[in-house]
Amino acid sequence: MRRGGPLLWIGRGRETEVLKRCDGHMKKVVETVEAMNRTFQAACSLREKEAKKFFWEAFKKEREADEVKKEILEDLSKKIFQPLNRDEIIRLVMTADDVASNAKAAARKLTFLDLKELPPELRKLLSHLSSRVLEISKATYKNFLALTRNPSSAINVSQEVERMEEEIDDFRGEKLIPKLLEWQNQDRRVGSCLLLKEIADNLEEVADRCEDVSDLLRYIALSHL
Repeated sequence: MRRGGPLLWIGRGRETEVLKRCDGHMKKVVETVEAMNRTFQAACSLREKEAKKFFWEAFKKEREADEVKKEILEDLSKKIFQPLNRDEIIRLVMTADDVASNAKAAARKLTFLDLKELPPELRKLLSHLSSRVLEISKATYKNFLALTRNPSSAINVSQEVERMEEEIDDFRGEKLIPKLLEWQNQDRRVGSCLLLKEIADNLEEVADRCEDVSDLLRYIALSHL
């Protein structure tokens, strides 16, 4: 294990430029989740027009994140980095990009539903789950910033993200899914129920990929202490 000093890939020149782009990518990912959450809050409050507007915002932010990802990968293909450093950056960017992709997918699918069909309690649960997913995405970005400033603190933030992911998983499995099944059994809206299940899966995937990003940041921090 390396001792002392900053992370090797947070150095000078090319490494610093790539790190800035990684920061820009992470910001776009969080902005995508923020727009997704605005979509959920509007939809669950039956503000359909606002929900569709916020979905297109999520769509745009995810595209922007994807463009930054492509720029980073292209930059890595042209410049010389240590193999380990390059692999770390690629894994970080690709995993974070999955966060944005699932957030956009959740927002898109939500616009296909007539939320007036859902009982208020189910809408409230969806709204809460979306808010929690936004929180974990922000905590993941906080973890990235901790890595760049104080690798030791990134380990503690990673543990916070892991705890949040477990809470989100428990909430989905113990509260949202049972209520969803109850509604389906009462109203027999199989199509809507299946779509809601996919939406819940996308939200969980956002949280899972945030945890994966955080695990990778923790690995990098431990490897370079």
